Amino acid sequence: MSDPSSLLHPVRLRVVQALLGAESRTTRRLHEMLPDVPIATLYRHVAHLVAHDVIEVVDERQVRGASEKAYRLRPGLENPSADHVSELSPDETLTAFTVFTSGVIRDFAAYLASGDHDLHADRVSFAQAPFWASAAEVDAFGRALMEALTPLLRNEPTPDRRRRTLTTVLLPQADEHVPRAAEPGDAS
Repeated sequence: MSDPSSLLHPVRLRVVQALLGAESRTTRRLHEMLPDVPIATLYRHVAHLVAHDVIEVVDERQVRGASEKAYRLRPGLENPSADHVSELSPDETLTAFTVFTSGVIRDFAAYLASGDHDLHADRVSFAQAPFWASAAEVDAFGRALMEALTPLLRNEPTPDRRRRTLTTVLLPQADEHVPRAAEPGDAS
């Protein structure tokens, strides 16, 4: 069973980020991508992620007399479908969410590391907008968002277009100030 706390180490988080979007990577390739991590440390953290069911071995072959393994994220953790998420335990769901957010962190770090970033000119934004809404209102919001997004998803690359990513997380929040619905017999 996956353990979300297994991703709370910076090296393990970087290994997961390096595996996002990849069919598989060997430890040698991971070390090329993370050259500041000593190889023994990398092997130890890769083994930890395998033991905690976050990544898995997908191939093993002999290279110059040594065994070389290729790893990938456990299927369903990178971009799980709504059906798949409904089958996950709470810990597995939190692991999948942590993998998801680590990808957002990786992408934002790469944007900043490009050296050519201007958040205003590039229309970069990140914010939280707490609001009150019924299930029907949230459904209407989702439909309106998809209606606005669908034409953009059809766009082809052109010199004046930049590839962008919209990341959304919509969560219900517990709130101490939620008005309680009146029950029969309550005094007015």
